[in-house]
Amino acid sequence: MEWTDDKLDILQNLEFSVVEIWRAHPEMSDYTALRAYEAAFQIYRAELRGHAPKPTGLSGLDAEAFEAVKAICEFRLARKPCPVPGVENIPPIPLQVLVDCLRELAKSVERHTKMGGRQGYLTFIDGFLP
Repeated sequence: MEWTDDKLDILQNLEFSVVEIWRAHPEMSDYTALRAYEAAFQIYRAELRGHAPKPTGLSGLDAEAFEAVKAICEFRLARKPCPVPGVENIPPIPLQVLVDCLRELAKSVERHTKMGGRQGYLTFIDGFLP
């Protein structure tokens, strides 16, 4: 998939949900973000394929981050209102686009963790988000 500016807002929405958890829990590592993205990827990819999603098995901070990511996913798919107050409804995105974005974010976590350590990804994206 070619990444263009029209995908950037989706990526930033998903990243913002993770950064908000990190700001509340500074001990959080990139691994928690990766688990959240991967769990969401598995759920929505199963849906895309017409399968029932498997339980995530996440707990604690991993589960909290996943729920934040999932809330944004549901908003971007126009299934639920935005979890951030004051945000208007926007046109829904196709499920395949969401799955592709989640895959790309997981790759980004791995890339930035290798470059910057256990919070390399979180530190990197924090600089681009309000």
